[in-house]
Amino acid sequence: MHSCYTVFILHLNSLATWTCCVSHKHLRFACLVLFCVAGRPRSQEPSGRAVSLQGSVLGAGWPEASQPCSNAEWVTGSSCPSLKMLSLKLPRLFRIDQVPQVFHEQGILFGYRHPQSSATACILSLFQMTNETLNIWTHLLPFWFFMWRFVTTLYVTDIQNDSYSWPLFVYMGSSCVYPLASSCAHTFSSMSKNARHICYFLDYGAVNLFSLGSAIAYSAYSVPDAMVSTTFHDYYVPLAVLNTVISTGLSCYSRFLEIQKPRLCKMVRVLAFAYPYTWDSLPIFYRLFLLSADGVQNEAVLYHQKHTAMTLLASFFYSAHLPERLAPGRFDYIGHSHQLFHVCVILATHLQMEAILLDKTLRREWLLANSRPLSFPQIAGAIFLCLIFSLSNIIYFSATLYRIPEPELHKKET
Repeated sequence: MHSCYTVFILHLNSLATWTCCVSHKHLRFACLVLFCVAGRPRSQEPSGRAVSLQGSVLGAGWPEASQPCSNAEWVTGSSCPSLKMLSLKLPRLFRIDQVPQVFHEQGILFGYRHPQSSATACILSLFQMTNETLNIWTHLLPFWFFMWRFVTTLYVTDIQNDSYSWPLFVYMGSSCVYPLASSCAHTFSSMSKNARHICYFLDYGAVNLFSLGSAIAYSAYSVPDAMVSTTFHDYYVPLAVLNTVISTGLSCYSRFLEIQKPRLCKMVRVLAFAYPYTWDSLPIFYRLFLLSADGVQNEAVLYHQKHTAMTLLASFFYSAHLPERLAPGRFDYIGHSHQLFHVCVILATHLQMEAILLDKTLRREWLLANSRPLSFPQIAGAIFLCLIFSLSNIIYFSATLYRIPEPELHKKET
């Protein structure tokens, strides 16, 4: 009886020990996952001396094997035996004073990635809370939504025989390109100083391609009755092509002013995006503000109004840097102006797409009878010229980056 009791006690003891170990491991795992997902809180940002960014391994965005696992180093480290099996190897983040000035964002103090991150580290940062994470996802997810709409529209349309729908497909295709280019630019912009500039050069080119796609769709479906087949209508798309070339050049050039003349840089960049939008929207403004009663006033007008309002709101967030300018460090990860700008731009594109689809459907008979539709050579030629000249701009300014001595381009940095 005594031996049975002893065996029972030993088994109970073993069970309790095993349960305690399992609970401890599970708790440790849960804490690790929460720590990695939420990112390092501000109170744990490294203080004191700035952490060195030198070294071939750190330059690639990974910890050295000899470094201890601590809050001042990496989020998780395989050098800690207790965490070896659970290490996710997420790159560490930096304060604004630990990265070169070209990477600084107004009002954003924490959450910066390594300024010489590897491509792998950049991709991993999609799943780590940095000050760029929501910038990426607010355009990456809408890209798939717009792609789905594009593919489903293609599926239900006889594209070879329905030339009336060609401008719509150009517009919908360009609405997929710019969110993808934007999310890629925000993802890989931390690979180096020059890579950052080139990523955004490509982003600006994609935005201007979308601007041309909008002009082609407006020309085909949304021009007011009074403007159809006029001189303005005839030159509307060709001038939109010219605008994309000038806009891409101005927006790329503005990046060379970013360090030495930040205010002028912002003014030039806002102008570069504002004037092509204004030109593209002239037919819409005519419908919204100058027509009291016209045959073109239909259900699409409400969507055009909402699109215009959302675009103005997006412009405000882009240029004002609010709310982070009023409370630096408070909106580093969630809620800063560029994230709000991205959301407004996507909503504006969605409203614009609905308006164009309504105009295309409701005005089909009248436009086919009274308008000269854009031919395939006209549409293809406009897109081709936009791509050629925009890429030429991007290549020229990218090459200029490597011709300018680094102290000259970033001479305010220390």
